[in-house]
Amino acid sequence: MQIHEGTKNLPRFHNAVVTVGSFDGVHLGHRRIFEYVREGAKRHSGESVVITFWPHPQTVLHPERPFFLINTEEENAEWIEEEGIDHLIVVPFTKEFAQCSFQDFLIFLIKEIGIKAIVMGPDHNFGHNREGNRETMREICSKYSVEIIIIPELILEENKVRSSEIRQCIGNKDFTKAEKLLGHPLKKNKQQCLN
Repeated sequence: MQIHEGTKNLPRFHNAVVTVGSFDGVHLGHRRIFEYVREGAKRHSGESVVITFWPHPQTVLHPERPFFLINTEEENAEWIEEEGIDHLIVVPFTKEFAQCSFQDFLIFLIKEIGIKAIVMGPDHNFGHNREGNRETMREICSKYSVEIIIIPELILEENKVRSSEIRQCIGNKDFTKAEKLLGHPLKKNKQQCLN
């Protein structure tokens, strides 16, 4: 997997199939998204691309709120690489970047990266005020012949598999449930620092 820091000097990807998100923890829900990205890339004879942000948007937009990360940036990258993704783009997240409209960001992906499809979870939104969703994106994607792939939310034993749910489990010291939703062991130092 090639890791690209920032959005400058990116290569022109071939028929890229992308997904965009924070992907903290790289849990079972994220892995399902990556599976669709890989399958989409195969169908389009292209490359699989994950676009993520660092630092985590919550720490930039709401520094006053209690928040912790499940994994470090490096750990998330290692888990994403294990999923067989071709490229990881790490976008520096700033308050200025948060003002970027979903239209500008989407057109950047289309024109600069050359995306053929974008994979999204059912409630996924991005861009300023989270205005980018499958409905608002439809017109732009249709104009540029970009496929929108919406996947169902993963439910495991009646639990929504989300990073926020996993953080709650970790905060409650329910490490067994957290690891079940993650699909991989928690780092020992995460357990120790919360004991």
